Order: sequence, then C-alpha cells, then structure tokens
Amino acid sequence: MNVLFDTNILIDAAVSARSHHGVAVRLCAAAERGDIRGLYAPTSISTCWYIAHEKEDTDPRALFQFVADVMDAVPMGRPALTTALQNEASPDFEDAYLTAAGAEADASAIVTRNEADFVETSLTPYHPLDLLRML
Repeated sequence: MNVLFDTNILIDAAVSARSHHGVAVRLCAAAERGDIRGLYAPTSISTCWYIAHEKEDTDPRALFQFVADVMDAVPMGRPALTTALQNEASPDFEDAYLTAAGAEADASAIVTRNEADFVETSLTPYHPLDLLRML
C-alpha cells in the first residue's frame, strides 16, 4: 500500500512531547520495514521544521534524514499544483495540493489525524491507529 504521510503525522514523529509521537514513529518504522510504501510531501518537511524547531524547540533533522532515506518524496510540480488550483470544492488548499501530489505518485491512502479533511478525495484517509491495526 502506498501511503502519503500527512504533515501532522510527520510533526508527531519529530516532536517526542506530542501525545501521538509513539504511533507516528511506529508508522515510520512500518515504512522502513517495507510494510507500506511511505510517501511525504516536501511542503510537509518545511511546515514540520517550523513547528518542531520554532514552536516546540526540537531539532527535526534526524527525522528528516530518516524520511529521506526510507520514504519517497511526492512530486509537487506543475501537474499537482494545477490540479489543486482547479479544485474549488476543497476548502483547504494544502490538503488539495497534498492529495493531488499523492495521487500523482500513486498513493492510495493518506495517514492523518484529520480524516474528515480527505473524505472527498481520491486518497483513502486512515487514522494512524487504524492503519497500525491493519498492518
């Protein structure tokens, strides 16, 4: 299964003080083992840096290196951007952009704590705990 990691899951993995940290780390380990093909959006990395470094006083570089070594970056070029810009039904541009990029990279699912944001998309949303149970 090709699974796009939503930004909130990467932030959870980067910041050990977050209540969902353990689950996020276990999902990253599942990608490392090959239980799933983990995908990430480059824009998620910059957002994660800001939250982890500026708001949580955590250096996320070790996580970023792990993600770069274990997961695949989804292309966030013109096709995904165009699709997101044309998606007037989505109230959240970031979610539309993530969905379009994930779909372009053959993702079938997204792991997120905000499943409702992705119900009307081409990606099947999974709560982190639900995805772990499936694995």
